[in-house]
Amino acid sequence: MSKKIIYYHRAYRKITRSLKASLFELLAVSIPFSLLILFGYPWITRFMSHIAKVVLLPHFPLDTIRITEKVFFLGNISFIDINGSYPSAVLSFINSLVSLGLIAFLPVVKKNKNIAIYIIFLASINLISSLFFIASPYEFPYTATDFSEFYVTSEISMWLFIPFILGMAVILLPSSLFPKVVLIAFAILYSIIFGTLRYIIFLFVVSKYSIIYMALLFFAFGPLIDFVYIVGIYSFYNSRLANDLKVSNTVWKWLY
Repeated sequence: MSKKIIYYHRAYRKITRSLKASLFELLAVSIPFSLLILFGYPWITRFMSHIAKVVLLPHFPLDTIRITEKVFFLGNISFIDINGSYPSAVLSFINSLVSLGLIAFLPVVKKNKNIAIYIIFLASINLISSLFFIASPYEFPYTATDFSEFYVTSEISMWLFIPFILGMAVILLPSSLFPKVVLIAFAILYSIIFGTLRYIIFLFVVSKYSIIYMALLFFAFGPLIDFVYIVGIYSFYNSRLANDLKVSNTVWKWLY
């Protein structure tokens, strides 16, 4: 079946964008967002902590969830001070057996190798945690409150990172500045909302169940997973833009 429309091919062509103009736009967009985060994170983390406390209070005794503040960079951060639950010997042993089983079984799986490799990585982390708690459970150097503080500081770093990394990706695209600003603002807002929900779930797990899952939670669903939705937001915008420009030859220039 022949095509009714043959679009301009993108091979051997480049986008006609001034590098200086793109750099100026990047700084003009990224710096204000970063400054907003830099001077606004005390308020944002206070909001996160209050939301987390309200959600968690029905599941814990009243005096076990507290909001505390600590100096961080240009201001104070707020985070939840909560007691963690230490795993029993039985729980540590079961976790080690499950992790060993996954590490032994998944290498022989022939389908979805990428997912299997990721699960093996997570099972290895959980195995190390389990063995540590089997050998010396009360020498674990971190508390649930330490984990809470570390999570909040990691989120602040991610919020400061998003305007620049996403800005570098979208500024070079041939579209007006306004949708790029909206895209970056949406990514930051999404990160704050998603980060707050994830924060609540993490605290619930390490306090209600066990601090044995600290490392597993952080590496499986922690701030590193933020790159997934950053790439997803960029890809969605890029695909929509490419679809709009596929019939245009004015934004492209031949390389030769």
